Amino acid sequence: MRRIAIVLAAGVVAVASAAPATATPTEHAGDHPGVRNVLPPGQAGGMTLPGAAGAIPGDPLGRQAVDGRNAPENFADQLEMYDALNHADLGSLTEESLGAYYKDSPLTLTDDEAVSVDRPKDGVVIRRDEFGVPYIEGETREDAAWGSGYAGTVDRMFLMDVLRHVGAARAAEFLGPSAENIAMDQEQLRTAFYTEEEAAAQMEEVAARFGEEGQRLLAAADAFIAGINAAQERLCPGLVLGPSCPVEYAALQRVPQPWDRADVVYIASLVGGIFGKGGGAEFANARWLQQLEQQFGPEEARRIFDDLRSADDADAPTTSSEPAPYGGGPVDPTLPGVALPDLDGPTAPGTGDDAGSGGIPQPSLGSLSGRLAPAPMRITGPFGTLDLAAVADGMSNAALVSGDRTADGHPAAVFGPQTGYYAPQLLTEQAVVAPGIRARGVSFAGTNLVVQLGRGVDYAWSATSANSDNVDTVVAPLCDPAGGAATVESEGYVDDGRCVPMDSRVHQETALPTLGGVGAPQVLRFRVLRTDDGIVQLRTTVDGQPVAVVAQRSTYHRELDSVIGFERFGNPDVVDDAGSFQQAAAAIDYTFNWFYADDRDIAYYSSGRLPVRAEGTDPHLPRWAGDRWAWQGWLAAEDHPQQVNPPSGFLVSWNNKPAPGWAAADDGWGWGPVHRSLALSDRMTALTDAGGVTTPDLVAAVQDAATVDSRADYTLPALLDAVGDDPGLAEATALLRDWQERGAHRLDADRDGGYDDQAAVALFDAWWESTADDGTVTSVAHELLRGTLGALVTELPQRLDDHPRQGLGSAWNNVAWYGYVVEDLGGQGQWSRSYCGGGDAATCQADLRASLRATVDRLLAEQGAESVGELTYDKHLDDITAKSTGVVGVRDIDWQNRPTFQQVVHFTSGR
Repeated sequence: MRRIAIVLAAGVVAVASAAPATATPTEHAGDHPGVRNVLPPGQAGGMTLPGAAGAIPGDPLGRQAVDGRNAPENFADQLEMYDALNHADLGSLTEESLGAYYKDSPLTLTDDEAVSVDRPKDGVVIRRDEFGVPYIEGETREDAAWGSGYAGTVDRMFLMDVLRHVGAARAAEFLGPSAENIAMDQEQLRTAFYTEEEAAAQMEEVAARFGEEGQRLLAAADAFIAGINAAQERLCPGLVLGPSCPVEYAALQRVPQPWDRADVVYIASLVGGIFGKGGGAEFANARWLQQLEQQFGPEEARRIFDDLRSADDADAPTTSSEPAPYGGGPVDPTLPGVALPDLDGPTAPGTGDDAGSGGIPQPSLGSLSGRLAPAPMRITGPFGTLDLAAVADGMSNAALVSGDRTADGHPAAVFGPQTGYYAPQLLTEQAVVAPGIRARGVSFAGTNLVVQLGRGVDYAWSATSANSDNVDTVVAPLCDPAGGAATVESEGYVDDGRCVPMDSRVHQETALPTLGGVGAPQVLRFRVLRTDDGIVQLRTTVDGQPVAVVAQRSTYHRELDSVIGFERFGNPDVVDDAGSFQQAAAAIDYTFNWFYADDRDIAYYSSGRLPVRAEGTDPHLPRWAGDRWAWQGWLAAEDHPQQVNPPSGFLVSWNNKPAPGWAAADDGWGWGPVHRSLALSDRMTALTDAGGVTTPDLVAAVQDAATVDSRADYTLPALLDAVGDDPGLAEATALLRDWQERGAHRLDADRDGGYDDQAAVALFDAWWESTADDGTVTSVAHELLRGTLGALVTELPQRLDDHPRQGLGSAWNNVAWYGYVVEDLGGQGQWSRSYCGGGDAATCQADLRASLRATVDRLLAEQGAESVGELTYDKHLDDITAKSTGVVGVRDIDWQNRPTFQQVVHFTSGR
């Protein structure tokens, strides 16, 4: 589940190991059929001023795209295919009927088959199919890269411009000085600040690290940038009011500027800061542990911490069945490398603070606060708000069946990244054929130099976010370079006994009001502080000593290295079987779970530039700076989770634990006995046990899992058993148990306007979490632990739920509380104690009954119902709402927990 984030990393992945020599390009015969895909809402993403002038009068309120009426062709055509599967008769799917829900995805297109043909420069041909997907052919790799930049800009010009400015921490400069844009700039500075010189230099650094392969990539990247600039000049030849220029420029009163190397790195840093990382919450963990110590004493506090942390729970579902030990172990704050910031010590801001502008609020603490107070990631444009948290909170899934369990002996897969829902989509699709590349799929807008997720000649691949631990919180003692006494305001730090000035800079931007905006231009000045370990997040004290709290990310300053791995994915001379794919995936530095299928094998590899931590440090808690406690190298490729053709006959991932023994990153507490991946693996087990699996069978199983309330399906049995037989609650418990036994779906199968089980949905939602008018939250999950934790139950640095009502599609991902229910009530035996009712079974039952009874009484009164069976739930609270970045958006669709881009793969032949 985490929307796959799969997203795979948005291309910002970095490559850690030495690249194998690339074979001399050879001629490959036509691609092998066997892949379908869908990417809502559609491939087209631009709206011109003349088009906008017709769109708004034609639909002044909803501004919902209807192809050919108020939006370009191909703007929303795939949305209808995507939505249709959610109310299809899954038991009646056939190979033929899949074409109603997915489009064919070949690698090439002839002139006769194409809807349009463009030859924008010598050596480049861009054909488009009926869905508007560009098929780019180049005489050289550089020609193809130029074509990718050109076609991607035609489809996503304004969105690309937004992303490069956000990645450069200049959202306020480009989009206007809204509170959201200023907060987003602060957050990007705290995550991935680079000067323009540093960003541009990364391309040369990658080329130097990878020799001849790196030089080829550098040449392709420069051609890609040239293609972007050529398309911008063609669309907006000096006039933002021109007939082909995106209308948003006129609304912003901005003129598009040429692209350079730094811009590509800025987008990569943005995507990499959202996907492909894990950890960085040691500060929040330290605060939680110290709160426990104050209430329970040091020994009991550690036991409680370990229970609830679920770092390496033996009952957590895994993708690979082969053990891969990494991290974990009980928490130990007494280790010499551990640094625990004082709970109530003085503080001073770090990076993102006001450097003299006046009026800039202090930055969010972001990951330092754990998951209770996530960093703000909203940006406002001329036509609405874009919430990049929808990308971060998504995550993808994958389900693959090996050939020995299918009807025809060839593997099958249904997989894809979940990157949220936008109009136009953040991902853009292309097919690219040239020497050294023969691939089709998606990439984040502005990073489509390579195909990040998709298919090759006779294989396909995808990813989910692994969230492995590549970010640490490092604590450096502060000092005064001038020789005075250190305070939390000091800008020097102790480095192995020396007082070193921090890299202190001011990030400045001039933010102009947009068309219709009010107020004078603002000059925004943000402070940036860095040590050798990374970006300073906060300054505070440890045992009264002033310190800097620094975020150290293994991929910082290496945002582009992973492009090498993506380039290898699409090269048929490099990838020709499962083993070579795994080798290519090992070159990606960001933390993703990679999946592969061809006509013979299914395979898995979990990538990432993962540090080997020094003895004397604790992966759950902050560590001291200095060579003694620094990272000791990188986990070897052979020690990463990986598997080919598992004995179970299938592979499943939904952002769950990769392998036995693989501990969750310090910010991930949700790898317990309940994870949304169970909704997939349970169905896959049933399919593969029976054997004879067909592609429609697999599509049906994955889609059936997409409407399951995983939280309810896997916690209700334990909750209802604990409540027991209470005559006063018999109607409520029967309603909930019946819903759970039939799969706990949130589905309006007949599209009559309400969920088929809306009464049960309403009751369980309210039981799990209700918020009063004064903001007070009541929850059965809180009541479960309150008998032991007391008031600390609401201080646990983990969110209570991941609900569809967020409008993101993705739900139920990595929530620790779901597992707590089963762990405490189900008698799994992993915990040191029982928590419900303070460990007393009778008190526990009384607490849970009281919680359910109060929920029933409250709901009946609110809805004026006589019985729980009359309760209603507005399914539109769960609707997937695409975030619009332009004049025209798209309609809401019913909730489904599904990748944004989804491939259906079944190769029956190969090289």
